[in-house]
Amino acid sequence: MSGTEGWKDLIKDADSGNSVYINRVRKCFTGMDNKQTVNISMLLTALEGENRSRFDLVIPDPKGAEPILFELCRRYLYAEVYNILSSLGGRMLEIFYDKANRSLDALCSSLDEAFGISLSRKDRPGYGRCVNVIDRMLAALSSDNERFSFVYSDISALGNPLPVSSESGRESGLVIFRRAAEGLEGKLLCGIDVGGTDIKLAVVYDGRVIAFKEYDWFPAVFKQSKQLVEPVVLLTRMLRNIFILTHVHDKVPVELKVRISEVLRREATESEMAAFCDDAEAFLKDHIINFDGIGLCFPDVVIRDKVVGGEVYKTRGIRNNPEIDYEDDFTSLTDLNVRLEQYCSKPGAVSMINDGPMAAFTAAVEMAASEKAPMVEKGVFAHTLGTELGTGWVREDGTIPDIPLEVYNFIIDLGCVPEQQYHPDDLRSVNNFNTGLSGTLQKYTSQSGVFRLAVKYFPAERPDLYRELEEKGFVQEVQINGESRLIVPTEPEDMRKAFLEHMMMLAERENDETNRKIWLEIGAALGVTWLETERILHPAAKTRFQFGRLVKRKICYDLLLEGAKTVVPEIEFEIADSTLANTSLMKQLEEDRDYTVAQFAQAVGAIYYANECLIRKGLA
Repeated sequence: MSGTEGWKDLIKDADSGNSVYINRVRKCFTGMDNKQTVNISMLLTALEGENRSRFDLVIPDPKGAEPILFELCRRYLYAEVYNILSSLGGRMLEIFYDKANRSLDALCSSLDEAFGISLSRKDRPGYGRCVNVIDRMLAALSSDNERFSFVYSDISALGNPLPVSSESGRESGLVIFRRAAEGLEGKLLCGIDVGGTDIKLAVVYDGRVIAFKEYDWFPAVFKQSKQLVEPVVLLTRMLRNIFILTHVHDKVPVELKVRISEVLRREATESEMAAFCDDAEAFLKDHIINFDGIGLCFPDVVIRDKVVGGEVYKTRGIRNNPEIDYEDDFTSLTDLNVRLEQYCSKPGAVSMINDGPMAAFTAAVEMAASEKAPMVEKGVFAHTLGTELGTGWVREDGTIPDIPLEVYNFIIDLGCVPEQQYHPDDLRSVNNFNTGLSGTLQKYTSQSGVFRLAVKYFPAERPDLYRELEEKGFVQEVQINGESRLIVPTEPEDMRKAFLEHMMMLAERENDETNRKIWLEIGAALGVTWLETERILHPAAKTRFQFGRLVKRKICYDLLLEGAKTVVPEIEFEIADSTLANTSLMKQLEEDRDYTVAQFAQAVGAIYYANECLIRKGLA
């Protein structure tokens, strides 16, 4: 079989602990003798409208294939389908192939079982988690209880359908992005950036930043959705009260004035903030002024201002709580926008999107105010590199598509077999925290990727640096149910941020082959991400804007770009740092003595998003 050595090389690399990226598998399969391969075509029907997207695959003919090759074909097919559904969602995926080929028919039709189509949401397996998200999205978009489905058809029925296109009829993106940063006079706006390790808020009145607030949390250990909701609501309430006390009333008691600086501290507890709010509102009585608009980004799928995903790491503890009905409990998070509306002067003034699209929108607004404005005429595609990999896409017409865009869930690596043996919570594992699936971007391009590669390479190559990790308390071996695991301690102190900062510092302090390799590998994974998002989404924007903690240090950013170029030589990154401070609010942030653009860019972007939504909804 032509190409046989190619796939055997893939298996050898995978078993040796090396990455076998999905684009490499695709290239291997398509390069084989076409007499030994079969074709699979797929048509995805969009969540809304009748738009359809076509995807074509080539795999070795499973009929008579060696078991190890058949298994590679199965994993590859499942990964392709999973990545398509994780990014685009959809109502139905029709799969066309030679149904007379019984082995191929068995392989394709096994998708129903693998993705748990007939099961309830709580019982769906790893691949089925993306179907859970789609079904929740369908429920948010309509009330007819439609569920996602696979349809299997013979390839003779495929024909050559053309996707149905639809014109949005909206203004150009450049007009929208510029408008978002204008007309702030007289408006009181709040921007909220909800992350995996902290919540950041900014308040603006009459075009001036009034306050910033950062609050640390660890939502993955929460057991009920209200634990996600209440801190966000409390922080919003507190900042509203602080604005009134500092900019409306001129006879505020000294004791309350002193407590303002105390509750704005990062270390302030929920009980301290709640007590402050109670006392402030007792003083203010009926003299309450609410926000004109609130913009919020949340690390989950958001459709029409509603959180509808429910399969992310932040909700894992809630999802696994046997004492609640998760679907019922999750509705309180879905209705977060309704809870926040009580702090707005008008209904509908809360505007929410995922943190990825907010990063893209923020970059677009800042670019539109610069000499690089022509770049956003094709829209913006952005990533946030932090606790997870966030992905955002704003199209050239300024719209944000209603799709899951859960790129962090993409399966990009079919290798690293030894690292698949570990529990997802083990630092050495390549298995996804939420789904258990191996090879997803979550363990490659976020802080988890940095941690994983550190414990992979340091023990043998730099034992001195590994001892340093242990001495500083970043890595700890624990016994759980008789199983040894390597973890980053989160109690009594959450060491994740400190561990990441340490690894970024080592890249600069050591600048050795091992530390460079860690960041180059993460960059290579970003290169594969570029290839896969291009293939599935076809964004007009080719540059990838990079936000987040992983790109704060120049040496780390440079290594990421260098690694990405080993996969895609023509790839272009744009770092979202102070060079993106072009609008009035972002320049105020840049000049702040205590906070940086890297920290609060998303919160400021959320203010601009709120302003644009007020204009679009006719509420401005």
